Amino acid sequence: MQLMRRVSVRWRLTIVAAGVFAAALTGASFVLVRSVHNNLVASIRATDRQELAQLASQLRNGTPEDQLRFSGMPERGFPQFFLIVGADGQIKGALIPGQEGFRRHEPRNWNGGGLQTRQTVNSPAGRITLVAQRSLAEVDDTTGNITDGLLIGVPILVLLVGALAWYLAGRALRPVELIRAEAAAITGSTMHRRVPEPETHDEVGRLARTMNAMLERLERSSERQRQFVSDASHELRSPVTVIRAQLEVALRRGDEVDWPAVAERVLAEDERLEQTITELLELARVDENNDHSDFVEVDLDEVVLEEVSRVRGVGVDVSRVSAGRVLGKAQQLARVVHNLLDNARRHADRAVAVSLEEHDDVVELHVDDDGPGIAPDDRERVFERFTRLDEGRARDAGGMGLGLALVKATVERHEGTVHIEDSPLGGARFVVKLPAALAPDDRVGTDADLDADPVADDAADGGGDGTGTAPEAG
Repeated sequence: MQLMRRVSVRWRLTIVAAGVFAAALTGASFVLVRSVHNNLVASIRATDRQELAQLASQLRNGTPEDQLRFSGMPERGFPQFFLIVGADGQIKGALIPGQEGFRRHEPRNWNGGGLQTRQTVNSPAGRITLVAQRSLAEVDDTTGNITDGLLIGVPILVLLVGALAWYLAGRALRPVELIRAEAAAITGSTMHRRVPEPETHDEVGRLARTMNAMLERLERSSERQRQFVSDASHELRSPVTVIRAQLEVALRRGDEVDWPAVAERVLAEDERLEQTITELLELARVDENNDHSDFVEVDLDEVVLEEVSRVRGVGVDVSRVSAGRVLGKAQQLARVVHNLLDNARRHADRAVAVSLEEHDDVVELHVDDDGPGIAPDDRERVFERFTRLDEGRARDAGGMGLGLALVKATVERHEGTVHIEDSPLGGARFVVKLPAALAPDDRVGTDADLDADPVADDAADGGGDGTGTAPEAG
């Protein structure tokens, strides 16, 4: 077993194919030899029975023993004779094919061996046993010749099958070797290269296409990583540079500096820096964690109302927020709602509206603003990292273009979608769709279960009042 693990797949396939063929051919050869031997013996025994029947018929008709005649012709190459044994068990004589009559002495080549066929006859002279004696020497010669031929032919056939298996295995594994050689040559700087894809639709073809799809994903991931590192280093350098410049200027001016104002500007830049680092960490966690085992049922309407209660500087209409339950992590979903509300607040002129409804097993969240809106050509680009359509205003507002990227990544991790439409308020509408989670009482569907559910009672008492407040989200 250890030796088989050390050799190549081609050798293993060849050895296995040749070994299986050799075992099958050896078994078939043994069966063939035994079948030929048995068929020859059966044929001889059938002939002897026919001859015995003729002699027995003569005895029953009263023919004396010394007048018995052999009526058949001898089987060519098979010496034979017929013994006549009396009731006392003594050989009374023999009939030899090709001779005219009865002989009263035991044949010279009688030794009690070979193939014997017996028949007992009740004749007028008494009970007589006829014995047909045959030598199996020619049967053994025939089977021996077949065996000798097989001893020579079987190894030759096994070698031919082994050579054919070696050739076919080489042809079958040639694309695999090309794939391996190309994959070994691909490095971090040559991620654009692809392994050759055979035109077949077998396992090797599927392996090549799967590897190329994997390489394409790795290339995109590498490009995103390089772009992310470049953008992150630039964006993180910006607030650090501003903080250093503010402090250096303040130090040069000495006592003339308004230190509280400098501190406020430095704190603002520090807040931007902290927010960027937090969002970068959140993005990294979302990208790396695709496990849904920690998802729980979350009342999204409570999350929305909780985040709305924290919005300052603009009025938020929540009159169209109704119950909606999804599977996920409450903290990440709260981050999605917070980022959407923060984006709407920064771009709105006077009003922001939030609506939430559940239909067709989908919970749909809308966040509208009455700002300038987003052009259709930019509605996909805004979800890319470090993308700002109005860079000056985004910087003044403290954004670095990571909020919407985090929204998209989090929603997709929750198996949902997010896109942008025109808002009835005149600005942009962000639409988030998430799979709905049916609560246990909804699945049972009984009035008793609904009445016994404190969560349902709380939602009925405190949800959808349009006041813009919500209970604390966990």
